Formats: sequence, structure tokens, C-alpha cells
Amino acid sequence: MLAAVLGVPALLAGLWYWTSRQSKHGVRRAAAGGMLGIADEIFRPETHQAHQIQKIQHELPAPAPAPKPKR
Repeated sequence: MLAAVLGVPALLAGLWYWTSRQSKHGVRRAAAGGMLGIADEIFRPETHQAHQIQKIQHELPAPAPAPKPKR
């Protein structure tokens, strides 16, 4: 019983640490982002889809600059 009472907070703390550490790009991820993403996917699919699109757009390379007009 004691292991279950102490194990749940330890598991939550480990999960928080794992989700809040820095990614390989140096950008900190929100600790609750991953956990709330599951709730968004179930209860607010439009929000989940918007987050997925934003994530894809963030990973796309920047467009090439427009060529200068010739005179």
C-alpha cells in the first residue's frame, strides 16, 4: 500500500521531468503539452489538429528568398 502511495507521485514526477527536458533543437517542451495533447485528441479534435499542423509548419524549411527583379 505504501509503495502505491509513494509510487504514483514518483511516476508523475518522472513523467514531468521526461516531458519538460530540452529537445535536441534546444527548445523546451511544455510539461503538460504531451499529457494535454491526449485530452485534446479525444475531446477537442480541432485543437489537436491545429497543434499537429503548427508542429509540421515549424519543422518545414524556410522558403527561399524571391529573386531580385532585373532592370
